[in-house]
Amino acid sequence: MSSVHQYPLRSLYGDYVRAAIGVGFCSVPLSFVNDSPVLLTILSGVLLLFLGFGAKTAMRHLTVIETEEEGIIANGPLGQRIAWRDIDKVALKFYSTRRDTKEGWMQLTLYGATKKMTLESSLDGFNEVADAVIQAGFRNNAQMDETTMENVAAMGIVVDMADGA
Repeated sequence: MSSVHQYPLRSLYGDYVRAAIGVGFCSVPLSFVNDSPVLLTILSGVLLLFLGFGAKTAMRHLTVIETEEEGIIANGPLGQRIAWRDIDKVALKFYSTRRDTKEGWMQLTLYGATKKMTLESSLDGFNEVADAVIQAGFRNNAQMDETTMENVAAMGIVVDMADGA
């Protein structure tokens, strides 16, 4: 049951490029607006947003997700561990990038005691990790909303009620 997963650079490349372009577009005008405190404040705020987005992307890139017998671990800058037995809520959301909902990404959020972990479908082995989380959630009678249940079915995850029940 033990497995190791991470976000590949190819899936994060676009986010790195967007962050760099945003920082560039804010930095250049920022050097010319010393006389306008309002414009300086606005551009500085937007620059901070792009820097934050770049930092979040880098943190995802540096994080390694491990599943093991006892639970799931995020090893990285903001690492954490959630035991399978502690999962009390699971949310699986689909975010469409087109009106026809044929393209997009999924986001899996699991909650345990005082911890929360969010994973995106660009993670290598996302389906395997999602399956393990959903199975643990069902064993624990974790809270899952209707949207989560629809997305579980759409992913083809079949709950094994005999496993540990």
